[in-house]
Amino acid sequence: MKISAFLCSYGPLFEQGVSVCEVIDRAAAQGFGAIEPFPCAGLETVDEARRVGAYIRDKGLAVSCYSTGCELLGPDSAAVLAQMRHRIDQAAAMGSPYFHHTIHPPLVLPRRGEADFAQSLVRAVPLVRELCFYAADRGVLCVYEDQGMCFNGCGAFRRLAEALGDAPFGVVADVGNICFVDETAEQFIGHFSSRIVHVHLKDYLRKPGNGPCPGAGWYVTRAGDYLRDTIAGHGVVNFPAVFRLLAQIGYDGWYSLEYAAMEPISFGIGMSVDNLRRYYEDVRRNPVQLPLLDSISPRFE
Repeated sequence: MKISAFLCSYGPLFEQGVSVCEVIDRAAAQGFGAIEPFPCAGLETVDEARRVGAYIRDKGLAVSCYSTGCELLGPDSAAVLAQMRHRIDQAAAMGSPYFHHTIHPPLVLPRRGEADFAQSLVRAVPLVRELCFYAADRGVLCVYEDQGMCFNGCGAFRRLAEALGDAPFGVVADVGNICFVDETAEQFIGHFSSRIVHVHLKDYLRKPGNGPCPGAGWYVTRAGDYLRDTIAGHGVVNFPAVFRLLAQIGYDGWYSLEYAAMEPISFGIGMSVDNLRRYYEDVRRNPVQLPLLDSISPRFE
């Protein structure tokens, strides 16, 4: 299993002042084969990105993707575009094949008078297209995932993908974010199988919305249920089905663990990796037999 460490998973270490290179050392010691960096102290300039990329390779690891959050639909989109162009330059300098940024990340429903999906789409498409072509000129592919409430779910994401037209981009299958719009990772993978180039792995506990809010740390889905980040394998994401579908489409890229659970990273990240590897290996030992072209059902021989 090609498993990558998304450095945002190590937030508690960064809060303690641990350097980005020390966090990379920690990820390498935990058995990760690649790093997905994000902007942090020591990774703000293009030169710093080049040095961090070299450090990752010196550790025998790959750079799977370079990711960052942003709000493209805010009041100063020109300033955000300039910042994203800088991040793309960083991605190219560190040797990342992909650059991932959010578009409109709020995890709350729009209020009365705020822009709806159609209005947000009209604003977002020319900005995203500009970044896609800027990145392509530098040998980097922009990639987008199901995220937030706006550009999430199979229907909304398909409209975004179609609106981008001939812009060069790929799809990140985030197996957890889809839960916020009450759909499943399997549905998203099935809809966008031909464009998936990267995968984010995370998991959520889910409680029905007909009871009181469980408290701090819980989000509300589009349909009113409650979600909380948890150790991969402890929640509702059907990882065996996810891995079977990705195997079926021949996915051979990186699986990047994005860990944001309440359970401490001291054991939560390692436990997540152990669970994910176990599910993945079980799928590899028990592959699905695909139908043959000359019959409707698989032939048993």
